Amino acid sequence: MRTTFSKTFTYYIVILLISSFLLSLGFTEIFRGYFYDDQKSDLLNQAIKISDIYTQGYSENQFNDEYFSNEIKILDKYMDYSFFITDVNLNVIAESKDILNLPVGTAINSFYGYKDVMEGNIEWIQGNISEIYSQNRYILCYPALHNDEVVAIVFVSVPLSELINNINRVYMIIVFFLILAAILGFVTIRWASKEFVMPLRELSTVARHISKGNFDERINIKENRNAEMTELCNSFNVMAESLASLEKRRREIISNISHDLRSPVTSIRGFLQAMLDGTISEDRYKHYMEIIYKETGRLNKLLNSILDLNKLDDSANAVNMKNFDINIVINETIRLMKVKADVKNIELKYNLEYEKIIVNADIDKIRRVMNNLVDNAIKFTEKGSIIIAAEIKNNKVFVSVEDTGVGLSEKEQNRVFERLYKADSSRGMDNTGSGLGLAIVKEFIKAHNQSIDVESIKGKGSKFTFTLDLA
Repeated sequence: MRTTFSKTFTYYIVILLISSFLLSLGFTEIFRGYFYDDQKSDLLNQAIKISDIYTQGYSENQFNDEYFSNEIKILDKYMDYSFFITDVNLNVIAESKDILNLPVGTAINSFYGYKDVMEGNIEWIQGNISEIYSQNRYILCYPALHNDEVVAIVFVSVPLSELINNINRVYMIIVFFLILAAILGFVTIRWASKEFVMPLRELSTVARHISKGNFDERINIKENRNAEMTELCNSFNVMAESLASLEKRRREIISNISHDLRSPVTSIRGFLQAMLDGTISEDRYKHYMEIIYKETGRLNKLLNSILDLNKLDDSANAVNMKNFDINIVINETIRLMKVKADVKNIELKYNLEYEKIIVNADIDKIRRVMNNLVDNAIKFTEKGSIIIAAEIKNNKVFVSVEDTGVGLSEKEQNRVFERLYKADSSRGMDNTGSGLGLAIVKEFIKAHNQSIDVESIKGKGSKFTFTLDLA
């Protein structure tokens, strides 16, 4: 499997090579034109000088050989270019000292462009003429004019290898910078890989540990990491914390369900075993059968609550919104719960701000919310009263259930709406509860896009308040 570094470096090199190739083509053409133009200019200047020396040798239509020879020798000493001169019939008149195989009087072959030169035009040739030179050259064929008539042809040249060498030097510079860019790219990508890829590898390693159930693993966040990677690592650690919390809750849920199931199952099994063994006399069967019946009812209630819990997570939790009077629902709840409250000598009160408060909500779910809240308040209140209130604030209806029961600690308040959670102080008081009542309340209120809060003081009581929209 290719690493991020190798892939990134490969892409970088490919882009670098393509870019360098295109730049090389562009620079080559630019420098080729520059070098050729530069050489053309120099060759032309030299050809003009030689032409002027030749034409100045004419006096009254007579050519001064001595003047011409002296001037050419002087020019040849300081000239960097190879040259020779022919008459119009291509017989050599003079040559530079570097041309050894072209004595004066030698006739050269006609060349392409000869007619144009005889007409007074300049001609440029890349190659050789009559095999005079040992290598191909860039040759200027320049007509020397006297009285607007071509009297000689000046040939000035420079080896093509010099031009090619100049262009090759450009190539070498480009290759040097290409290698330098590759080295810098390697170092930069290596650093970037360490900066970005190494944390990703660490994330991958920690993720594998978490996938195997080790939820205590965390990413070590270093101070010198970039902001984006630090944020990613922080988010990952938050996710890991959440998973650890969920795992802890899962274990607690399993423990609570196991505890709640074990108690009635143990009782049922024990009584049935005693009846089968004859430990319990037949005249006591009815009494113990009633106990078994209550325990099965307890099991049934727990299983129904678990089913309700599953329904909260699917589309069955959709709300059927309609307008109704919340005061009527409150009165129905009080009548339904009055018997339970009377058994414990708890007074049920209500405080309704208006005679009618019309809300828009799912009436069945709100009935369930009210029943659960009041039932919960009765369970954890030994004496005193329970007050149900409804008031309007900021175009919202606030419904509250306040008791004078055992209350909740701050830690218990933070978890009271969790599924299957039971506060420590409630375990001895609530033998029949499943720990799902308040979780169901929370989900029903959430389905309405509303909120529910709890205020409580340990040992003095609790107050649950939820909101609804006015119709």
